[in-house]
Amino acid sequence: MGKAEGRPRRQAGTDHGYHLPVMADEITEQMVIDPDGMYLDATMGGGGHSARILEKLGSEGRLLGLDRDMEAVERNKATFANEPRVRVERAEFSRLAEFCAPGSLAGALFDLGVSSRQLDAKERGFSFTPGTALDMRMGSEGPAASDLIAGWDEWELASVLRKNADVVEAKRLARSILAAVEQGDEMNSDLIRKAVEKLPGVRDDNRNSLLARVFQAIRMEVNDEMGQVDAGLKAAVASLRSGGRLCVLSYHSVEDRRVKETLAEFEKDCICARNLPVCMCGSNNRQLRKVLRKPGLPTDAERDRNPRARSAKLRVMEKV
Repeated sequence: MGKAEGRPRRQAGTDHGYHLPVMADEITEQMVIDPDGMYLDATMGGGGHSARILEKLGSEGRLLGLDRDMEAVERNKATFANEPRVRVERAEFSRLAEFCAPGSLAGALFDLGVSSRQLDAKERGFSFTPGTALDMRMGSEGPAASDLIAGWDEWELASVLRKNADVVEAKRLARSILAAVEQGDEMNSDLIRKAVEKLPGVRDDNRNSLLARVFQAIRMEVNDEMGQVDAGLKAAVASLRSGGRLCVLSYHSVEDRRVKETLAEFEKDCICARNLPVCMCGSNNRQLRKVLRKPGLPTDAERDRNPRARSAKLRVMEKV
């Protein structure tokens, strides 16, 4: 879920100026409703949002930061080593229930996607810089992208491209990628780049966009990102107290669509099966309400100073 950061100004309390948090003012304004409450940064990354949340907390406020990337966890533990209100744990956000009791959170933030540090680290294999190894794992568990690609057939790879990135040319592109694998081409970013370049009928000015979506689709499968979104948001709703706020930043249409669909299930009053002639559940099952009627968008000024914010959408919900 690709987030692209520039090299912004240095900001106190963050990852040495590397990470300028997206829509931080909007998020803290909407989410930090109780300065002495318990808050979750489910995707701590460079620590930028965490630092801004802490600015709003009182002496009794607490912040739990999660990240599945050990490098991010170690950096944040060092950054917040002298901050007693902060606890940092290594975990996928789908596991947040292990750290947050039901009804304990005043607010939770999910900043989805891949970080700039991950994109810039060639050995991590997230970018399509020439010669980059195809790893793409946000953590260290599970198979790398190269292992999955080598094991997929044409139908499986095409399915991944369609569902994770809406790739129209999925079948032809899958055939081209796997043909290169069978020919013994080195398993790195060049293999996928060449497959995209060979694809007929794609305008030259669209090839980089298509290449980015192919990498997005494979990365999302490697990290089970949509499964994580489903499980993580559901766990967050259970952990929010009444009146608690949930903020979710997404960066592309597939990601945002899954967020919207998952949260919509918690806005329903009636949860009966559609084929029932009358409601049997009592029609009082709503758990969330929209705080923002439409997704919040970054200002033009923020887009100008922070390229990472260009495609961001912010959804804010409240526990009822």
